[in-house]
Amino acid sequence: MRAERTVDPHYTAVAPARHWAAERLEEAGIPAERRELLVLLVSELVTNAVEHAWPPVVLRVDVDDERIRVEASDSHRDEPVLRDAPPTDPGGRGVWLIDRLASSWGSQLDRSGEFKTVWFELRADDDRGVTAFGA
Repeated sequence: MRAERTVDPHYTAVAPARHWAAERLEEAGIPAERRELLVLLVSELVTNAVEHAWPPVVLRVDVDDERIRVEASDSHRDEPVLRDAPPTDPGGRGVWLIDRLASSWGSQLDRSGEFKTVWFELRADDDRGVTAFGA
């Protein structure tokens, strides 16, 4: 299953994107405990995209037997930054959560160099993030 949608470039678009992703994951038969983790990570990915990206922002969900991959593409070329934000910082934990809970993540520019895609994957054989999230 592969699906995509455009996300409005403001914070009010995060909740609808999260709900859309949850529906696609449910349609793909992803179990509830994995869906909850994935929806959290989608929320962090989309929040970063609308905060730091330039429109258009496109969210993609791709599910197969081996993994679930989620991507956010935009026209801002700056790479995401993995931070270890102090407890007093109001933000800065989105990429950190993705780094800790997903099987893998990264970013890449398209061939033209005009669009960046930030992605994460959760492998079917990897329960580390699900366990940590549920703990």
